[in-house]
Amino acid sequence: MAFCKLFNEIFLYKSCAVTTSPILDSLSSVDTLSKARGTIRAALLISASLGVHVWLVFLSRVFEDARAFGDLSLYNYWAFQLNQGSPIYGVATEWIYPALAIAPIWLPSLFTGMSYELAWLAMVFLINTAVVLAIDSGRRGVKPTGASWFFMLSIALLGPVAISRIDSISVAMAIFGILRIASARFGVAAFLFTIAGWIKIWPVALFLSMIASFRTRTGPLVIAAGTSVTILLVGFGFGGSAVLSFVGSQQDRGLQIESVLATPWMWLAKSGFSKIYFDDDVLTNQVSGPLVTDLASWSNWFMLLALIITLGLAARAVHNGQKPNHVFVWASLAAVAELIAFNKVGSPQFMLWLAVPLLAGIYLGVSKFKVALASVLVILLLTQLIYPIFYLDLLALEEVPLWILTLRNLLLLGLVVVGNLRLAGKQAL
Repeated sequence: MAFCKLFNEIFLYKSCAVTTSPILDSLSSVDTLSKARGTIRAALLISASLGVHVWLVFLSRVFEDARAFGDLSLYNYWAFQLNQGSPIYGVATEWIYPALAIAPIWLPSLFTGMSYELAWLAMVFLINTAVVLAIDSGRRGVKPTGASWFFMLSIALLGPVAISRIDSISVAMAIFGILRIASARFGVAAFLFTIAGWIKIWPVALFLSMIASFRTRTGPLVIAAGTSVTILLVGFGFGGSAVLSFVGSQQDRGLQIESVLATPWMWLAKSGFSKIYFDDDVLTNQVSGPLVTDLASWSNWFMLLALIITLGLAARAVHNGQKPNHVFVWASLAAVAELIAFNKVGSPQFMLWLAVPLLAGIYLGVSKFKVALASVLVILLLTQLIYPIFYLDLLALEEVPLWILTLRNLLLLGLVVVGNLRLAGKQAL
């Protein structure tokens, strides 16, 4: 009873049994208000995600001749073949994608009550919505919410290919890895980047940037190696003579017309000194002309050299005292941009990769990267203008889409340069 009286005096209770503390009431009200705001924010994000995905489906119908959802027919065929008992793509038979890519491609085929396309789009919507909700719930404050809206904006600006390619899955997985970096769970991030890399190879740039930028290296390296070895062993167990076939699957292809490397030859084609042709083997439009074959064969070496330079600059930047979070964002942005800029494949969905380092910058609170942020948003929009909006005009070598393509590709090269200069300590950029 004495304790009850003392407690009442401190918290202004009148009765221990029937009254409540104004302080506790206030705390409860704050907690309730915070939960209400969180619920409203989540509802807005879900609505925005639904709106963006519906809008992109609508756009795909408006520009149907460009076949922005065309890859889904191919995915449907692969899934059908798998369901008929064919050897597993990327495991027992050669394939252009790493082995784990077959899982998200096969999954929509299980929903027999709807078309494959609808099942795929529903799956991507659910995954992207889970991503933005995870971003928003991961930390308190404006930055995670801004990162969520940035991701939705990126998808909207890129257009229909942002939701109709396997890259959607690898991007989502990579973002979950970014969230783990924010909580210093580098081992989990390494696992997620590795899984994403076995769906589409590009997240290796994020993993290597993380290794170069943070001092916690042994654990993530062991986890990444262990995960990859496990995937290989399981693949071999399923007759995996082709588990590594994706490594050389693109070796003999030419320069895709949208690629950065093909830009000069697109202008030469406009002048009649080169030409565009459709490659029936890889189902894409490519350029032919002087030195094209040589440049295509050298492109992987350019990419490797650029990555080595970037990772070296990142390691030196950390050694010189730059903040690891800042180094990671700039290193991953430069590395991802290099995977695109020096790639003979210029598929439009690749541009969504760029959203991940920028999202990391917002989420991790990195400053002084507004120019890069704006550049990526412009790149995404220009890419949608190239494909699907002006794609047929680009094939006809009209000047407007050629200039759009040239500007987009120059911006990509600019990201490579600026990212590496920032790692080198050039703070003015």
